[in-house]
Amino acid sequence: MTKLSKQDKIDIYNKWKYYGISCNQLAKEYNIKNNSNISYLVRLIDKYSLRVLEVPYTKYSVEFKEAAIKRALSGKELVDLISLDLALPNSGMLHNWIRKYKEDGYNVINHKKGKPSSNGQERSNNSQASRTTSQKLSNFLCK
Repeated sequence: MTKLSKQDKIDIYNKWKYYGISCNQLAKEYNIKNNSNISYLVRLIDKYSLRVLEVPYTKYSVEFKEAAIKRALSGKELVDLISLDLALPNSGMLHNWIRKYKEDGYNVINHKKGKPSSNGQERSNNSQASRTTSQKLSNFLCK
């Protein structure tokens, strides 16, 4: 998939909004395999304005992720609509959080980016600490 620049995103939105070009056509023009990514982008900008593109990289807290995941798993709302409501930069982010949540035994863990250290020790210790914190928070919330 092609990484879109900020200007590409602005152009895509303007072509959709003012010229009526479909998400399918825009996906082809910008070499995007899945037109739902374009659809999400235009809905995100339409809801929050172009200022949403100014938001810098955000590291989301465990609590934020857990609340979003629980909203999604309740089944009352569509995952993409929750992503849009939370102004996540792409719709796949929440899907990834849910997948990792299930893989990690229904615990929210902030995974480190990049390769683990050569001995792997540091990464596993942090994962264990995150699990413990998540379990304490969960126990606290359930009281």
